[in-house]
Amino acid sequence: MRGWWVLLALWCRFASAEPVLNIYADAYAPFIQVSKEGLSGPYVDAFARLAQQQDIKIHFQAKPMRRLLKIVTTEPNSCGLAVHFSAENAETLRYVARIAPITLAVYARQGTVKPLSNIEALRNYRIGAIDVAELREILDNAAIRYELLPKAGQGIAMLQAGRFDLLISDVLPELVSAPVQGKPVQRVMVLARVERWLACHPQLPPNTVKRLRAALTLGVFDDAMADIWQQYGLSSVYNGVRREWILIP
Repeated sequence: MRGWWVLLALWCRFASAEPVLNIYADAYAPFIQVSKEGLSGPYVDAFARLAQQQDIKIHFQAKPMRRLLKIVTTEPNSCGLAVHFSAENAETLRYVARIAPITLAVYARQGTVKPLSNIEALRNYRIGAIDVAELREILDNAAIRYELLPKAGQGIAMLQAGRFDLLISDVLPELVSAPVQGKPVQRVMVLARVERWLACHPQLPPNTVKRLRAALTLGVFDDAMADIWQQYGLSSVYNGVRREWILIP
């Protein structure tokens, strides 16, 4: 009889234990880095610390963005880290909290294109663009022709190789962890400022949503995250965002 009570107590303990939250992320150097050892980078480390402070157990796994979005729509207790906002995706995902601001900028090989002042000037060039909802909407509304990159991380190399005249990306060349090879690249225009989000399964438990939002009040740029950004040599990014990013509820 005593053994039965022990088994019942163990069952109740495991039944009441909070499930692990699966966090999926795509490579986004230098902020999210994928290796054989798993995921790393300031976004990953800062999010892990913030989740721990809220007693949220998490498990990271690398997935390409399109696959990630499909998984999170169907898998309970799952979220995508650093997801762009999309009105279409908002119908099947729950955008829980903003984690970081992103600048969509136009880049060219140094000396090939003068600074541009407006989006209409893009019509005169061959354009490669990362595949994100906000950028597609901006370019489509302005009737700008462009080629979507198969992988965002290949954009700089393709620009240097002359595959197109301009690259529109949210990754600053000077922030890429590996040294940029080939012809120098320069920014010729800032196109827009957007944000990246933590997007989760639509039925994520309300208590978990509440704790995640409490943890991510300042995204991955929380007051106590300075040491993580310093560890990756990105203190200037951390300090710059802390000065300029204004979160609107």
